[in-house]
Amino acid sequence: MNDCEVVTLPNVLGGDVLPVEQFYAALAEVPKAKQYILDAKHISFVKPYGIIALLLATRQLAAHSEYPLQLKNIPSNIHSYLQRMNFFNVSHNWLTTPDTLEESWARSAYTPNLLEITVISNSDDVLNIVSRASRIFSRWLILPDLNGLLSVISELCANVYEHSQDQLGCVLIQKHSSEQQGYVQVHLSVGDIGCGIRGSLAAIHKDIGPEPIKHLLAVMQGRTSRQTGRGGLGLPRVEQIVRQQNGYLWIRSETAALLRRGANDLIQKTSLTYLPGTQIAIGFQAPLSS
Repeated sequence: MNDCEVVTLPNVLGGDVLPVEQFYAALAEVPKAKQYILDAKHISFVKPYGIIALLLATRQLAAHSEYPLQLKNIPSNIHSYLQRMNFFNVSHNWLTTPDTLEESWARSAYTPNLLEITVISNSDDVLNIVSRASRIFSRWLILPDLNGLLSVISELCANVYEHSQDQLGCVLIQKHSSEQQGYVQVHLSVGDIGCGIRGSLAAIHKDIGPEPIKHLLAVMQGRTSRQTGRGGLGLPRVEQIVRQQNGYLWIRSETAALLRRGANDLIQKTSLTYLPGTQIAIGFQAPLSS
């Protein structure tokens, strides 16, 4: 085992969901070491799914090292954004940075732009997240877009604490608006490194088989209805809302993923780099409220 390994992070955390797989693959190929240093000098932009990926993958890597990871050479704009998103507070047990900022963001619980990284450990957390999201997005979204978004958030966050067996699963939401063009873009990401969808369903749905992709397809099709009457993990409802908004839904678990774009395009991905748990990204565009 080496004393230290330096990993230069690829600049893939600010675009589409598919390139983030390069980031997972880069960390998976790192030799075992007592400590890991992650060099962020190439990172030029990050999105909610990229931030959640960075949070979860570094947490997973740190579990195999003797010391916390170090994240260094962070461009100042990225450093400021990560701090604004509560990244360093949530990850402080497994990741540190020697970099400093000249100025720090002053967080406000009533910002109209985002929901910072928020840990989901119980039902009260879900209620607080939905309430906070309602305060944020009621300023920008009109019905039924607002109710659809809140329904998606409630479903996905409840899944984390009810089924993932991960006490540090989290959610992050960001909106970008264009008043001139009259629309708002919403990006939402939820992630954990718990038992995953297959682990959650295997005991009661042995007929699905061992492949993670089959479990993803089963829950997307509503074949794994629970006693509550909801289809699978609530994903059919989530998918319906995303389709109505002509958005996208990415759901990843273990080594498989599904990507829904709009109403008809469903892409299956298998043989991905293994990452435990479930990671979800959602994006859609909606008109601004008047």
